[in-house]
Amino acid sequence: MNLHKVLRNVKHIAQFTGDRGRSASPSFEHYQNRSLRGFTSAANPNRGSTRNSTARHVQLYQFLTSRSSSYKAMCKPNSVLVYTGGDTALYSDIRSRLNSLLPADEITVFNVSIEALRKQPWAEKSTVCVILASTKDLDDDAWEKIQAYFNQNGKIIFVCQNKLLASIAGSDSSKTNASILRFAFGNQSSKLKETNKEFVKFLEKNMKKLPKSHAINETFRSKDVSVGANFTVVLKKEPDAPLFLYMQNNGSLHASALFSDATTQQLIAPNSNLLRDSLQSVGVSVCETSIPALTKGILLAEYDSILESTSGIRFGEEIGLQPRILLRKSDDVKDLGLPEATAKLLPIEVVNRESEAGTSKEFDLNLYFEQLRSKLGQVILVVDVATTTMDIIESVTHGIPSLENIVVVANRQIQGRGRGGNEFLCPRGMAMFNFSFTLKKSHRVTKHLPIVQHIFCVALVEAVRNLSGYPDFPLRIKWPNDLYCDRSHKVGGMLLQCKSRDDSFQLSIGCGMNVSNEKPTLCLNDMLPKEAETRITREQLIAETLNKFTYYIRDYDSNGPENFRRKYHEYWLHSQQEVLLSDFNERVTIRGIDENGYLQVRSKSNPDKIFSIGDDGNTFDMMKGLIRHKY
Repeated sequence: MNLHKVLRNVKHIAQFTGDRGRSASPSFEHYQNRSLRGFTSAANPNRGSTRNSTARHVQLYQFLTSRSSSYKAMCKPNSVLVYTGGDTALYSDIRSRLNSLLPADEITVFNVSIEALRKQPWAEKSTVCVILASTKDLDDDAWEKIQAYFNQNGKIIFVCQNKLLASIAGSDSSKTNASILRFAFGNQSSKLKETNKEFVKFLEKNMKKLPKSHAINETFRSKDVSVGANFTVVLKKEPDAPLFLYMQNNGSLHASALFSDATTQQLIAPNSNLLRDSLQSVGVSVCETSIPALTKGILLAEYDSILESTSGIRFGEEIGLQPRILLRKSDDVKDLGLPEATAKLLPIEVVNRESEAGTSKEFDLNLYFEQLRSKLGQVILVVDVATTTMDIIESVTHGIPSLENIVVVANRQIQGRGRGGNEFLCPRGMAMFNFSFTLKKSHRVTKHLPIVQHIFCVALVEAVRNLSGYPDFPLRIKWPNDLYCDRSHKVGGMLLQCKSRDDSFQLSIGCGMNVSNEKPTLCLNDMLPKEAETRITREQLIAETLNKFTYYIRDYDSNGPENFRRKYHEYWLHSQQEVLLSDFNERVTIRGIDENGYLQVRSKSNPDKIFSIGDDGNTFDMMKGLIRHKY
């Protein structure tokens, strides 16, 4: 059973109740007293005191509030959007070339669909560039969004394989020009007709000269600035090179776009600088970036007897899914070695707990096991550079079904995935891990499986608070599966996957948490003042999160959902928040989560109407105060 089948898109449970004045959770003010403005002992009079606790609360509060005006961290990573008209192979080719040009660990790349281009509010400050590699399905709605983005400081590169520029000089030039003119000047108002007419003449005149000269470098400047036509257009071609049309908005926003009649393959060829130059021309920072080579894994257990007693471990043969895994004991590695790691094969050295081969330069296994108190995580696989821990854990559990309580940790991921398959930046310094476990179907929580992701989020927040020494550390849960600081900076996220197996469910949880990495946004240690007594480590965070997760899973089974939901509502960001359900154009007030972990809301127009919203296919745009379908 896939979790996506358990979660529903929007689950309306219209209820008619008389508790119009009551909330399912404590008041918003109650939780505000525990938030950024409540880091004093007065906000928590009943909390047990710790060493210098009041002073530390005030110290952290002063640090966080003072940095609000000067701190330069991004709220979320910058991104490049690529539209290929649904051509996944084309996107893969463009993405591969971008890997070598964009700064590592700073810019994410998304393959945007036509539905997202038309409907989602993707034109944000974090969108540094849009690459349009196709004109397929670009209707009026899509063009309107593209033009709006351009007029808001947008940077656009058209890689449309001759479809916009190649036929300018032909008999259908006016039709071809229409797309460019509509993009440049928007709706053809009467005030801009003269400017549009001059622009058409400019294109036609220079395109007629081109066959004779084989080169061109001409500039068009809009004359009617008073009505908004404040553009500069440069038409440039060198011998044996593609034709480029560079357009810039000369206003304060300095938006820019680049049209080209080059084929996509010309632009992304490994020995070509065309894509590099195109990115630079619209203001995107580029650099020589090399993708780190994949590395082998190291597998060990807290006690050697755990692996020795595990049945079904096969050494010396490729097993599992992709990447296939090849296990070899340390003694055999000395004699036989290990093959090189690739995207299709992960060689793993199985080592003893006290063996020097079990040491990791970047991950302190002793520190990890010292913090660990649960069975979950007693077996650990550490990979320095991995594709993604999600694929590795799935391959390991498929190849060795009897290997339970295993956690896979990567120091660096090069194909990290977030919710909906989106790219997830995974630089060194992040806690990147996946763990797998089984739950009997008789377990109480299996009746409401989506709640497991919320249990994990609570465990993670509590782990951070314990390790930081600050009971009110400002890490909060953004429904359904993100971790935020200050209601603005995303610092982590998680994913839950589920399969049915006989009388049990096999679950896998993946997490990426900024711990000590300065890029791409903000990390946990940045949220601590310099004078803090301790710093959070990845090893301790992973181990303590597993400890807390084990505790809350057991507590849920023993005491039911109510205790847990109270704890969850204490740590999240949304109590009594008003939001807009954009797909239904309905304003609602958030009451809490229901027994399945869905978001329970009350209609503002009809207070008797209470219903729940599933997270499958929906996204919560907290900055804009809306919930919408995610395409």
